[in-house]
Amino acid sequence: MSQPTEEADKSTGNAQVTHESINFANFNQDSTCVSVGYQSGYKIFNVEPFTKCLSLADTSVGIVEMLFSSSLVAIVGLGELPDSSPRKLKVFNTKRRSIICELTFPTSILAVKMNRERMVVLLEDTIYVYDINTMRILHTIETPSNPEGLIALSSSTEKNILAYPSPPKLPNRQESSTKGATNDNDRSHLENIPENVNSNSSNLRNGDVIIFNSHTLQPISVIEAHKAQLSAIALSSDGTLLATASNKGTIVRVFDVETGVKLYQFRRGTYPTKIYCLSFSQDNRFVCASSATETVHIFRLGQDEANNTMPSRWSKNQKLALQRYKQSMKQKQGSKPSSLVDSESDPDVDELVENDNSDDDELEEDIDDELAEERFSSSLTVPRRVSSTTSLGSYGSQESIGDKIEPHVDSARRSVARMIRRTSQSLGRKAAEKMGPYLHPKFSSLLEPNRHFASLKVPASKDTKTVVAIGNSVGQGELPQLGEHEDVDNSSSTSDSTFHQKLLHVMVVSSEGFFYNFGLDTERGGDCTLLSQYSLLTDVNDG
Repeated sequence: MSQPTEEADKSTGNAQVTHESINFANFNQDSTCVSVGYQSGYKIFNVEPFTKCLSLADTSVGIVEMLFSSSLVAIVGLGELPDSSPRKLKVFNTKRRSIICELTFPTSILAVKMNRERMVVLLEDTIYVYDINTMRILHTIETPSNPEGLIALSSSTEKNILAYPSPPKLPNRQESSTKGATNDNDRSHLENIPENVNSNSSNLRNGDVIIFNSHTLQPISVIEAHKAQLSAIALSSDGTLLATASNKGTIVRVFDVETGVKLYQFRRGTYPTKIYCLSFSQDNRFVCASSATETVHIFRLGQDEANNTMPSRWSKNQKLALQRYKQSMKQKQGSKPSSLVDSESDPDVDELVENDNSDDDELEEDIDDELAEERFSSSLTVPRRVSSTTSLGSYGSQESIGDKIEPHVDSARRSVARMIRRTSQSLGRKAAEKMGPYLHPKFSSLLEPNRHFASLKVPASKDTKTVVAIGNSVGQGELPQLGEHEDVDNSSSTSDSTFHQKLLHVMVVSSEGFFYNFGLDTERGGDCTLLSQYSLLTDVNDG
């Protein structure tokens, strides 16, 4: 098979495309490879540089998941024959070209997740947990109907966290009003819903997430993420953070897994849409979301964003969560975060309350519904922002916090609509500055919510399904296109070598059959720049 063609013609859809179609695509645990399932087999591609690693002809493949970059691959068919049944899982050794084991389940397999210790198989109403070394079943979990196949498994075995949707529950105003994790000793979240209550009732909470320790095989807690039904969930690679989005698609939240405390809340857009994928960067500095609007939003997990999420009066759980998160980021960086003040000297942290008002988040979601009626586009222009030295994952001098850095703007995406939205956001920020001290913190945050740090537009049709991942730094050889961009500051003495160290790969795979590689400026944010694109549909039957 020839190498995938670069710079495919998206306007006509002609890129040596056959009549093949993509059934499945996903990144491996460290985002170094992409596995793709087709009607006649599957392929595995390396992403940096983009090359084909493996191509095997087979029956229709509905799921193909990798275990990092090893030779172990989990395959689920998508055919009518017994050997390609969606109820059968094959664990395959690609190096020896041999099947390690075959497992047959009572209903169709919706998802398979793996790390170096566990393999998790998801059916619509059951989860099976296996020892990946022996392929012995360890545990079975009965779940509510999960037709979307929502499940997440941390790639690190140090914590080995599994996350999946919780059964719906009726809000109980008598229970503790602290937002976040429900203690495992409190079993109220597992009580059966009364038979006379419609499962689609607006009174039900459908957006809770169960946190399960797949090493000890014990549930840990329930995180109250959203009131509405979940659309996407993701765990950070180390299992410390959980990202969630509901089927409204307007809000993305990030929680501390251990305490269940909400660390970040971001507004993705102003009207509902379907969020297909959430993904963390390997260092937990960013989380990205792809949606049906063909736009991928990248949110920065920084100190400013955390401050704008949490009220000035924090609960003890929130204090503990933020302290623990700061400490973990400090250990990753190997130096003390000078831009972060210690909690002992932080006046905001010293003001503690026993409980937060749990109605606040639901009030905010209700207000989001009202804002959704405005029907603005979700492709929002990012505001002026401070240098990323304020990020919890990027520590620097306190003096640099005041420096304003303009986000990168792609001239191809300039439009009157974006100018109008930017003006309205500027007015909102000015209103927040003047009225903020007199408003409840939740209303103040609505005037100036956390927006995306960066974004990119996928050259695909509307409602095209996409998966996204944040990779490593952009290599020196990939910079010429960026160096010629009109928005690069030519007056800067920064060399290309220094500049490329600030760029990260943001990789997108579309159901139309293309792999896109964008560059994210970690200092300026703004519009990501398309570096390259490749067709995944060329010479599918080769190999």
